[in-house]
Order: sequence, then structure tokens, then C-alpha cells
Amino acid sequence: MSVNVKQSNNESQKEEEPFGLGCALEYFSEYEEIFKMIDNLKIIVNAERSVVEKAHEKFSFILSQYIEQPHLIDSQIDNLLQKMIDIVRNNNNSIELKHLAFQYMFVVVNVRGYKVIIRHLPHEVADFEPVLQLLESQNPDDPETWTTRYILLLWLSIIVMIPFHMSRFDGFDEKETERKTVMTRILDIIKIYAIVPDKCRDAAAYLSSKFITRNDVKEKHLSQFFDWVIDLSLSKESNVFVKYGTLACIATILKHGKREDLLPYTRRLLEWIVNDEFKNNSGSNIQKLVYKIVQRIGLTFLPPRVAAWRYRRGNRSLAANLSAGDGSVPNTSINNTEVEEPEENDLEVPDEVEEVIDQLIHGLRSFDSIVRWTAAKGIGRVTGRLPKDLADEVVGSVLELFSPRELDGAWHGGCLSLAELGRRGLLLPERLPQVVPVVLKALVYDEPRGYSSVGSHIRDAACYVCWSFARAYDTNVLTPYVKNIASTLLITTCFDKEVFSRILTVEELHRQRSKKMSVGKARFHMELTYLRRQIFFSVSVRNHAYLNVSVYITQFEEYTLPLIDHLLTRKIDHWDSGIRELTAKALHNLTPKAPEYMVNTVLPALFEKTNTIDLNSRHGAVVAIGEIIYALSKIAKESNTKIELLLTEELLEKTKKLIPYFRERLYFRGLGGELMKQACSNFIENCSLASLPFHQDDVIGDWLQLLNECLSYEVVNIRTSAINALPVLLQEYYSKNDKIADHSEIVKKYVSELLSATNQVNRMGHALALGALPKFILQPNLDYIIISLIESTLITPVTLKWAESRRDSVKALTSISATMAGEIGKDFTKHHALKIYHTFLEGLNDYTQDKRGDIGAWMREASVTGLQILTLLLSEHLPDVLTQDLMNKILSGIAQQAVEKIDRTRALAGRVFYSFIYNNPRVPNIAHYDEISQIFPKAECDILNWNSASATFPKFVELIKLPPYTYNVMLGMICSVGGLTETLVKNSSSSLFTYLKSEIKSKGVTEIQRICDIIYKIFIDHQKVDRITVPMFRFLDKLFDSGCLNLIIEDANLDFIKKILKLIQMEIAGCKDIYKLIDGINILCQFIQIKGEICDIALVQLSILLCHRQSYVRRSTSTKLYESLLVNGDNSNIKSDNLDEVMHILSSTNWEDPVEVIRPVRNQLCQLMGIRVPVLGKKKP
Repeated sequence: MSVNVKQSNNESQKEEEPFGLGCALEYFSEYEEIFKMIDNLKIIVNAERSVVEKAHEKFSFILSQYIEQPHLIDSQIDNLLQKMIDIVRNNNNSIELKHLAFQYMFVVVNVRGYKVIIRHLPHEVADFEPVLQLLESQNPDDPETWTTRYILLLWLSIIVMIPFHMSRFDGFDEKETERKTVMTRILDIIKIYAIVPDKCRDAAAYLSSKFITRNDVKEKHLSQFFDWVIDLSLSKESNVFVKYGTLACIATILKHGKREDLLPYTRRLLEWIVNDEFKNNSGSNIQKLVYKIVQRIGLTFLPPRVAAWRYRRGNRSLAANLSAGDGSVPNTSINNTEVEEPEENDLEVPDEVEEVIDQLIHGLRSFDSIVRWTAAKGIGRVTGRLPKDLADEVVGSVLELFSPRELDGAWHGGCLSLAELGRRGLLLPERLPQVVPVVLKALVYDEPRGYSSVGSHIRDAACYVCWSFARAYDTNVLTPYVKNIASTLLITTCFDKEVFSRILTVEELHRQRSKKMSVGKARFHMELTYLRRQIFFSVSVRNHAYLNVSVYITQFEEYTLPLIDHLLTRKIDHWDSGIRELTAKALHNLTPKAPEYMVNTVLPALFEKTNTIDLNSRHGAVVAIGEIIYALSKIAKESNTKIELLLTEELLEKTKKLIPYFRERLYFRGLGGELMKQACSNFIENCSLASLPFHQDDVIGDWLQLLNECLSYEVVNIRTSAINALPVLLQEYYSKNDKIADHSEIVKKYVSELLSATNQVNRMGHALALGALPKFILQPNLDYIIISLIESTLITPVTLKWAESRRDSVKALTSISATMAGEIGKDFTKHHALKIYHTFLEGLNDYTQDKRGDIGAWMREASVTGLQILTLLLSEHLPDVLTQDLMNKILSGIAQQAVEKIDRTRALAGRVFYSFIYNNPRVPNIAHYDEISQIFPKAECDILNWNSASATFPKFVELIKLPPYTYNVMLGMICSVGGLTETLVKNSSSSLFTYLKSEIKSKGVTEIQRICDIIYKIFIDHQKVDRITVPMFRFLDKLFDSGCLNLIIEDANLDFIKKILKLIQMEIAGCKDIYKLIDGINILCQFIQIKGEICDIALVQLSILLCHRQSYVRRSTSTKLYESLLVNGDNSNIKSDNLDEVMHILSSTNWEDPVEVIRPVRNQLCQLMGIRVPVLGKKKP
């Protein structure tokens, strides 16, 4: 076993070493290019603004690549800064060049951080006055040069640290009071820039901490500066920027100043900072600074010290700590009971420290995470300087935050504080019995809030606490708690709602594994390492985490019951119904791991929850009871026993009375009734699958009645649950001979509801119910059921828009065909098959539309699926039904759907068509089978993306050359090429026209003539059907443009063009649809290029439209006619002498004028074009 563990560890290390380094950079490789760009600043400074911005953008892009590895530029940072400093120091350079250099310097600061850059800036005395003067000369309100001011403030903050008295730089006698000293000048700069609304505010705060804490400055100005800050920050006229800037100055001074210098002012500062002015409506950034100042005031009150009482161990490295637990390195930790330093009894703690602690505890309750985090770090730092007794009181105050009365912010802040205390060794082992239980509660904290819940941030913070424990404590300290911690972490890994929390706990489990080793479970290390590698990404999918990962974990017996208990107590009544249903399925999967516990503990608890008024709890309990009972029945079946032997009499009785009890309490009414009906349908399904011994009980009739009620419900999930449960219930409890009389009643009831339905939903539910009936009910009533379902698919004035009910009727016919597969050729006759085929083929022509769009697509898709299932069944059991004519209709209809507009429908039809070609046994009577097999090679189509139009259109378009498929494929292609979607039109038209050109090249005019005849026939068959004629106009327009009709146009003996023009005229005659007219105008203009009678007819029709009653139509006609004459005018019948004048009139006339004004102009155009002038027809009396 040890050898295997060692090998597993080595393999794990090998696999994990390169993780995360794939995109890492190795060194600053572009430094030469960066230097060259800086040198070019003198050249580009006078260039156009776009050139300057482009160069700056390139500079920023190069350096921003190192923002996650900024240390790589350290080798060249001095040279980089020196080049830009030289530009600034040179007095001959223009101020614009210096501004540009400061912009580039800011990019470097942004990448590497100002704290590092400041250390590399020059701090020579000679730079002091020039930098100060340049900074004084800047306009604080100029938004273009803020980077200059920011860098100068940072530069000045390192220069003011020079070890000389500031008075030496004045250059005049102290008695000359009218002149400003250097101290005053710098202080004025700080006051100016501390309250500006840009980033210079942060630099000014940093400058204040370096300047005001100088020995020569603090004597004169520290007290005055504090007075200025206090007065300005509390002023009612101060905005948020002023408050932020002043607070930032105080925070940085308290951080960098000496304790003895700041101590005299701390009480006053504390009274100031606890003012409510800063806590009400001040924003998270200001509150963050408030608690920074509070904690630093507390640290100022207390002398720096390392608490002698803190918990210490020799190993502070997490990696070494974990390794020590594994036994791979010697444990060198020193327990605090072995070496104890004397406690400092003479330490006096000022009373103000209590106020500081209270404020920080209050900060832990803040609504902003960043404020809570700041307060938590303050708690850790201040506690580290307190005596043991007072520190323990602080821990107690933090633990009080974990109260049910507290909001989620307090829990989160408490977790952060515990983590900070733990990792600093300030949380002593004696406190762990009180700390660990609240951490375990925090790991599963999830409270409903409106339509959602809160708690993910608390669970993440609790993982941070666990991390701090693994880092801080010795193995033997955590031994009593590690099992509970590991169990709770595994619970969060499997069952947390948020994916980030599930992944985080997997990592935390990896850190905790060494603790488990000390309990004596050696396999934990090996299995948990495997767990981390295998499910780190698996837990990202919630279903997988609930249903698979949890089952894997329960192979360790110590975790089985905690997982089940968590599901029972925390997830069964979860606010999210999806979580409750997943919980029930998870309990189903976990039942084989602890069947006795499920029977004796879980099921009684769940039945108790069914009595509650909480809808969520009742819903989850009902679903879970059904799942557990079904899982127990599987166990009973495997052990060759009966389910009633596993369940107690009391549980069986409660199961039997559950739904009657709900009906008595009216739980199926109202809004909550929806959830309960769905849950009870699932419950009935699982109880029926479990074969509970209720065969002679009246409760079965009650169950069937409930399912029948659900069939007519509006909510689709409720109907689906009832339909899923119905065949299982009937199969189990109605299959005996004593129930034969009920079979006929059930069928009559469903058929009656199906045909007399006054609403679509009722018909949908009962149609699917008929399709779900088991075989023993279908057989004696097959004719009656099939005829009724076929009748329900017929379109009547009442059911015109009921495409969904027709779809469900087709689905029912498909289900019946599958159920009766064994009876094909017997009870399921050829006559039945042909009737169903007729319904399916009619369904392919359902193009019903409403405000939702093409709802007939649902019917067509159901029909395609039905054709597939029935045809494949008949090819195996009764192939004689599949005649040549029938197969042509089936395949051509499916091929048409495979080239139409909707992607989903095309993908389904493509897969079904392909399944016919390579089915085993082979589908008989497929016309041109060999040619089709070549078009759809198996190796290619097995991996073909059927959802891709660019992949499917080139294949199906080749079916046009096969006569049985030409009409339907061309019909589908016309709809697609004439569609509106750009991608659809592009792929369909390119595939079709490429195919037509290749056919013309290989077969000549004969093939294109055959296709044109088909197009004409389609147009004739669908005259006045806008679904076809509107795309037909666009299709013909593109067909003319493609050049595929050139041979037809040139052959005077062919009348295709003339016949099509006649149909177009008939189609637009009396048309009131403007958009259809516009498409008609476009195609009419194509006929201008054909000399002779056709051109004249088209021009006459267009001249009629020039006087249409709609001004938009008139304007569009003139525009399109002008464009067509511009391209094809030389090929038209119009005389070349008149062509220019015609085009001039078309372009210069205002066609939106009244028709009476336009008509003489139109008549003039007719004369110029040499066509008859249209005459107004007389209205019939």
C-alpha cells in the first residue's frame, strides 16, 4: 500500500508541476524596442495626434503583457526610467515632450507598481527645486496632464527623504515672513492635490506620509495638518473626493509615522474618525479608509510586540506543514506547551483600545466586502499586541457574530477575522471547540433572499478559515476536528450551489489531507489526491457533482452519513426547485450505500416534512420519498426479496395515504398546487416502478385520477410528469385481468377529451397520454385510438393555430408505432401503417404561423421523427409496405426539410435522411440508392456537423439531379435562397448556383431546362401563396444575377421566361403588400435585358407601378428602373437616343408627388420607351 501511495504522489507531482505555466513569459525581451520608442519621443511629439496616440498605445500594449509578471522588467527598469528622467531634466525640451515622457512613465508605474518605482527614481538634491517648481507650475484642473502631476508627486515623495533640514533650501532668512518656505510650498502642494478628483490624490497622500513625518517638519506642521484634515473632512461642503483624500493622508501618516510622534494625537484622531459622518452614505472606499485609520490608531496605542502567548509552531510554510503531516519530512514544530515565554504582566492597555476593537467589530458587519476585509485584518493586527485575556475576549466578540440574528455580512466578516487570527497564531487551541462548529455552519451557509439566496461569499471565507487552520496548527491539534472539517468540505464539494465554491473546496481538501493521515486513514492521502485530480473540473457541472462525485466519495464509509444528513437537513427544503429535485436523485444514488439508515432515519424524517406548511420542504420531501423507495426496490430485486420486507408497515401505510392526505388538505390547489402536482406525479411514477403492494387498494384509483387532472394543466412540466408516470402506473397496477373493464373506460375518456377539447392544452395532454398507453391497453383499442389521433391532426377553422396539439398527436402516433413494434404484421396492420404515413406526410406541409413565427416547424419536426421510427420498424418487420412510390414521398419530403430555413429542422431532417441510407437492415426501394450513397459517404457523414448550413447544403443540392427528389429539393431551396437571413441565403445560393453551373457545363441546356420546368411548376402550384411566392421573387432575382439562365434567355424557342413573367404579373395584380410589390419590382427589372415582347411587357408593368397609390412603391420603382437601365439599358428595347432622357426624367422627378402630378410624366416616359400608355380601368358597378 505504501508503495502505491508513493507512486501516486510522484505521478501527481509530475502532472502538477507545469500547471499554469503555459502562457508565462521568461524575460523582458522587448526592452530594446521600448528604449527605441522612448528615444523617438522627440520625433513624434510634434506629429499628428493620431501618430502620438498610436505610439503610446503600442508602448502600453508591450508593457501590459508583463502586468502579471512585473518582476521581469526589473533588470531594465533603471535604464528605462533614466531615459525618461533625462528628457524631463533637459531644460531645452518642450513642455509637451515632458508631458509625453510622464505619460510613458505612468505606464511603467501602472505595470510595476508605484512602491517599486519610487525606489528606482533619482533622489538627488539637485532635482529637488526643479521638481518642486515644475509641480507648482501645473494646473490641477487640466485633465490632459494628470500623469505629469502624478509622477512628479511620487518623485517628490522620495526626494523629500533627503537627510537635510528643509530650511537649507529656502535661500532667504527666516525673518522674511512674506516669502514661502520650502516646507510651506510642499505642504500647500499636498493640500491642493489631496482633494483633487483624479489619481494624484493617492500620490499626494503618499507624499504627505513621507514629508510630514520628517523630524524637522512634524515639529511645526504635524499638529496643524491634523487640524486641517479634521476641519475639512467634517465640513458639510466637502464632497466624497475631499473626504477620501484627507482620510488617505491620515491613513498613510499613521502607517509610516513613528509611534512616539503620533501617540499624542491618537485620542483626538479616534474621536474624529468614529464620527457618524464617515459611516453614513459615504461609500465603501471611504469606509475602508475609516477602518484602516481605526486599526492603525489602535496599533499606535499599543507598543509593537510579539505576543508571548500566541500559538507557535516551527513550520510556518503550508507546503512544509502538509508534508510534515504525510511524514515525508521530520516534524520540527514546537508546541506552545513545550516552550512558553513569560507573559508581560506590566503591559497597560489604554481604555481607547476597547473603542478601537468595538469599531473594528462593527466594521465586520459592513455591507461591503472590502470594508469587512479591512476590519478583519485590523482585528488580527491589534489582537496580536494584546495580553492573552483581552485577546481571548476579542475572539469571543468575533464568535458572537455567528448568531442567527446577524446578517450575512457579519458571518462573512467573522470568518475573515477567524482566518486572520488563526494564521497569526492568535486563535489558541483551547478555542477550537467553539470555533470549529461555527466554521462548519459557515461552510454550508445558504439563506434565501427574495428569488435568490446569499451565502456563497461566506462559504468561500469559511474555506479561507480552513486554509489558515491547515497552515497554522500542528497535526495533533486538529486531529479531533479533522473528520468533521473534511466531511463538511466534501459536502460543499458535492452539493454547493455555486461552481466556484465547489472547486475551492476541492483545493481545500487537498490541503487538509495531511491532517487525516494522523487519524490513521492512510488511504485518504492516495484517494484524495486521486479525487483532486479527477473531479477538480468535474464538480464544475452541478449534476455531475450531485449524482456522481457524491457516490464516489461514499466509498469512504465515514463520509456517507454526513452527506445524506446534509441533503436531508439543508437541501430537501432548498428555495430552488432544481436543487430539491437534484437532491432527491442524489438520495436515490446514495441509498445503496446506507439502506437501513434510509429506512430507519431518512424516510421517517421526510414523511414528517410532508406535514409542514412550507411548500419547498413539502415538495422536496415528496420527490425524495419516491426516489428512495424506488432505490430500495432495486436493492430488494437484487437480493431476491420484496420491497415490503425492507419497508416497515408504518412507512407503507404513510406512503399509501400521502396523496389522499394532500387532496384532503387541498394542497393541489392554488399556486403551490403546481409544484405539488408535479412532485406527486414523480412520486407515483417511482412508487409504481418500485411495485409497492397496493394492487387491490383504492389509492391506485386516486393516483390515476391525479394524473388525469394533470393532463389538462397549462404548465408543460406538470403534463410531462403525468405522462411519464401514466404508463408505469398502468403497467404495474392495471395489467391484471380484473382490470380489463377499466382499460376501455380509460381509452374512451382520453379519446373523448381529445376530440371534444375546447382548448389546445387539453388536447395536447390527452394526445400524449394515448400515445403513452401500454401495449395491453393499445391492442384491443388500436383502430379506435389511431383514427382518433389522426382526426385530431386535421386542420379546422377552430384548430388552425393549434400546431402544438397536432405535433403531440403525431408524437402519440409515433409512440404507438414503437410500442406496437412486436405486433407489426399482426395487430398492427399494413392499413394502420399507411394511415399513419399519410398523417406524417401531411404533417410535412404544416407551415402554420402566428405571432411566435413558424410554429408549424414543431409539427414538421415531429413528422420527420415519426417517419424515421415507423420506416425503420417496417423495414425490419413488414418491408412490403415500403413501396417505391411511398419511399419517394418519404425521402423527398425529408430532403425538402433538410434545405429549408430553420437550422434546427434542417439538422434533424439531415440526420434522419442519412439514417435511411445506412440502416441495418437496409431500407427497401430507395430510388437511386447508389448515387445517394456517393453523395453521402458514411465516413464523412458520421462526423458531419448537421447544424452547419455550409456543410449540408452542398450535399442535398446534388439531389436535384435525381428526378424523384428534384421538385421537393427545389421547393426547399427556393425558400432558403429567397429567405432573409444573411448566412442562410449565402450558403444556400452559393451551393445551388455552383451546382447549376456545373450541371450546365456537363449536360448543357437540357438539364437547366428540366430544372426551369420544375421551378415553373412550383410557381403554378403555389400561386397566391405568399410563403412561396415572396421567396420565389427573390430567388428568381438571384437566379438572373447568377447567369445560370443565360442559355434559356438566348434560346428563342424556349418560353420559360415568358411564362414566368406572366405568373409574376398575375401574382402582383391587386397586391396590397408593399414589401411583396418591392420584390416583384426587382424581378420585373430583370426582364428589361431581354429584347422583344418580354421587355415591353415588363416596362408596361413597371410604368403601371410608377403611378401606384403608395408613394413608397412609386419611388422604389423609379429607383430600381433607373439602376436597371443603367446596367442593362443597352440590351433593352428603348432607343439609345431616348435612353438618357428616360434616365434623366426618372432621376429628376419627385415620385412622391400626387399621382395626378406624376401621371403625365409617366405617360411621357412610356412614349420615350416606345410602349403603350397604361389606361385607367373602369371600376365594375
